[in-house]
Formats: sequence, structure tokens, C-alpha cells
Amino acid sequence: MQLLFHTGDRPRLKTEGYGGHPMKVYVHRRQPDKVSAWLRDTGFEVEAHLLFNNPDGEVSQAVLFARRKPGG
Repeated sequence: MQLLFHTGDRPRLKTEGYGGHPMKVYVHRRQPDKVSAWLRDTGFEVEAHLLFNNPDGEVSQAVLFARRKPGG
């Protein structure tokens, strides 16, 4: 399994979607260590992770690679 997400510590209210469509939804950003722990707690092995930092200081991203533990 591959999981890609924006990293952060707190939710953010998003009021405009792609293409300028109005919306009102809270986006929850998470820390890679926390998501890895959740995966391990549910029977996955995290095999690798990549962290992407935007040089402009915008939102960072993470990719986790995980697979179900044998017999799990």
C-alpha cells in the first residue's frame, strides 16, 4: 500500500476546491510518525517513507509504503 498525504499538526478550513469551486471542509494534516504508528497498530509493516519539503515553505508531503504483516 502507498499512502500520500500532506503533513502538519492541525486542521485547516478549506473554502475553495480545485477549479475555484466553493466548499467548506476541514482538512486534517498528520505527522508521518503518527500515521506509521496507526498502520502498525492495525497489522501493517511500514517498509519505507519519503518526506517532501517545499522550498517555498508551503505544505510538506509524506509517502508511506506499507504492507500487511504475514498472517495479519
